[in-house]
Amino acid sequence: MNVKPSPPGTVKVPGEGRELGRSPEIPPVRLINGDWWKDEDLPIDWTRLLGKGALNAEVGFGEGEFLLAMALRHPDMRYVGIERFAEGHRKLVKKVRSEGAENVLTMVGDAYIILNLAFEQGVLDSVTVNFPDPWPKARHARRRLYTEEFFRIAARKLKRGGTLYLATDDRPYAEQAARALAAVSELISTHPERPWLDSSPYPVQTRYETKWIREGRVLHYFVFRRKEDPCPT
Repeated sequence: MNVKPSPPGTVKVPGEGRELGRSPEIPPVRLINGDWWKDEDLPIDWTRLLGKGALNAEVGFGEGEFLLAMALRHPDMRYVGIERFAEGHRKLVKKVRSEGAENVLTMVGDAYIILNLAFEQGVLDSVTVNFPDPWPKARHARRRLYTEEFFRIAARKLKRGGTLYLATDDRPYAEQAARALAAVSELISTHPERPWLDSSPYPVQTRYETKWIREGRVLHYFVFRRKEDPCPT
């Protein structure tokens, strides 16, 4: 059987036997830079880029070991990563290529902006935030992710019954997250008898998480679900 070679500068669409050419296309340089999403019509048509399957987003994936591990563990699901810093993003893109994972796409930029613009309302099965920087200084408060504003955006983007997973090693930040979550009525705790969980709900761990568990550090996990009734716009 003769197979037509892929045109240069294209990225294959996972599971569809076609290429992300000009329509649709992600040039490799834009993929490695993580800014390809700026050329897309927003919100993004994730089915066009990643095919079908549960759509999951990780915000602040660092070097991406957790995101890639989940993608390899669940090849029938789609994983989208959002990272503020380009260096970790570039490392993950190389790992994704090396592993041949076709169900992962990643972006560089501000999480508030990307989560709000790149996803339709009610499209995500899960949103995960693993151990973000708590930015304890007051002048850095605007950089914090565990805020009422961020959780309201996440609630809008989650499907009814979709899950928000959070983790932090910082007790004051965990307390801040608990207060902010309590203010978002669209999100319901799966552990209402206690503010957070002591162990991870996930089958894989981040690099730092493994290190901290080994050191005996106390970690804090949250699992919230979007209400089954519609969220207000």
